Amino acid sequence: MSKIDFLKLTMELTLPVIHAWLSRCEDMVEAWQAMNPDKLLVAHMIITLAGLRMEEPTAATWWNKNRDELKKLASWDEFTQKVKDCFVPSNWCMMGFAAFYAIHQGPSHFANFTKALQQARNSGLPRNHLLFHAHPILCLCITGQQAFPYMSMKVEVLIENMSFVWDSLLTEKVVRLPVPGMPSPLTIPLAATVASPSLLPTLTLSASSMPSRLPALTHTKREALRTINSCFHCHKTPQTSGWVKHCSDTCPGNAALGILPCKSPAVVAAIGPVRFLADYEEGYTPIVAVMPVYDNEEDSFPSATDDSDLSQQN
Repeated sequence: MSKIDFLKLTMELTLPVIHAWLSRCEDMVEAWQAMNPDKLLVAHMIITLAGLRMEEPTAATWWNKNRDELKKLASWDEFTQKVKDCFVPSNWCMMGFAAFYAIHQGPSHFANFTKALQQARNSGLPRNHLLFHAHPILCLCITGQQAFPYMSMKVEVLIENMSFVWDSLLTEKVVRLPVPGMPSPLTIPLAATVASPSLLPTLTLSASSMPSRLPALTHTKREALRTINSCFHCHKTPQTSGWVKHCSDTCPGNAALGILPCKSPAVVAAIGPVRFLADYEEGYTPIVAVMPVYDNEEDSFPSATDDSDLSQQN
């Protein structure tokens, strides 16, 4: 090997790319030196040859601007450090951990996933789990600190540091804690807890409260009652003595004809969750909505009758 042909640096300047390029340069120098034991490459020559291969725009600009000073460096290691100081973030280790802990099994085989995790186990695993599984904003605040001594930090010190930052985030209202006991937006109460017998009204039906079941009116009879503005249930008209304006579910009946009052029992139509009172600070109580019984035969409203004349609505 008569000359050294360093690999071109053309890709985006990420940590893996820079590390790989510097490593390839070192391997090339070692290989050339092994094949030419009678010759010695000085640092000035190695740095110059490497700098000429930095063709990525940002790296090329950096080299052209600082090449005079870089050529004066005493060793390749010093040049390597200059490259890292310029293009590798000071928190590169934290960024690497964050990227690592963001990896999930996905579509890969579970055996490969567990093998990778077992190989990554080390004494810093609890510390890593604590940091990278914390609140995203808290994790970002910690990993964004410049020159943060994470690798040498004990778990107790990390907890103290993270606790201080977390309290600051809460005080500044950057993050908010959920209201204690607040249900999840996607939580659906179980059927057993929706209707508690102790919170629902007890309905006791007697013979007098049951709706009177009269024979269905024929079309001829119904039309005759409609003509005189009579109630379909009690058969009274506004001209009848003791007439009371009413609607079908509150008809007072007609004692003379043996027709009982038409008082429909309450029917539970909907109730609110029993846990309203416990879950909401405003103290909402369970709600029960009731509706009257609808009778298809009796609840027939004459189209020619004004809505204000409730006597025809039976």
